[in-house]
Amino acid sequence: MFTLTRDEVRELDRRAIEGFGVPGVVLMENAGRGCAELVMRLNPERRPVVILCGPGNNGGDGFVIARHLDNHGWPVSVHVIAKHNRQAGDADINFDLLFACGIEFVQYRPDYFEQSHRDLFLRHYARAEWVVDALFGTGLSKPLGPPYDWLTEIVNNSGKPILAVDIPSGLDCDTGEPLGPCVRATHTATFVAPKRGFLNPTSREWTGEVHVIDIGAPRVLVDEYRKRANT
Repeated sequence: MFTLTRDEVRELDRRAIEGFGVPGVVLMENAGRGCAELVMRLNPERRPVVILCGPGNNGGDGFVIARHLDNHGWPVSVHVIAKHNRQAGDADINFDLLFACGIEFVQYRPDYFEQSHRDLFLRHYARAEWVVDALFGTGLSKPLGPPYDWLTEIVNNSGKPILAVDIPSGLDCDTGEPLGPCVRATHTATFVAPKRGFLNPTSREWTGEVHVIDIGAPRVLVDEYRKRANT
């Protein structure tokens, strides 16, 4: 087993897209589908799932997860904590698909998250029995600010099982230490390989059980990083 740093994650994705011609939206589809399949294995009773989606590609993975869960009959709702003027890209494509499929979602502006919005979130959140954390991924390098710090506290104190997408939101990819408020996951579905910070024994407190998901990056490319880690 080998690990990837934050910079190596970015580099591997870029090379898969630019050097091998694998569209980024395909990598996102594979990542989200793999996570959805894991959720279905962990939650065979089809208990209601809530997916928390942030403003970047981690949130885009969450949109894909929601679509595949819905396709298989799992009850799912999505909470998008991001501005309405999303940048065009792979996550935006999957947001449009989510909307077209008629999957229930609520969108909040992170810079305007008043008590009424918190009450609305809590009403929806109370119905869920599983949580998917797709707020922030490996690129995060600073502490979570409002309202994500509040959301993290709610999630951690709820007692519900939590699946983190790639890495728990708020955990540093390279050190395995919280940057500040951090999601305490029951399971983490990480892509391609564990992250370097997962070597830190204390990271297990935040990641829970780690599952590696294949996202379709070319084997010859992945092997290069594996050999690099072993030299």
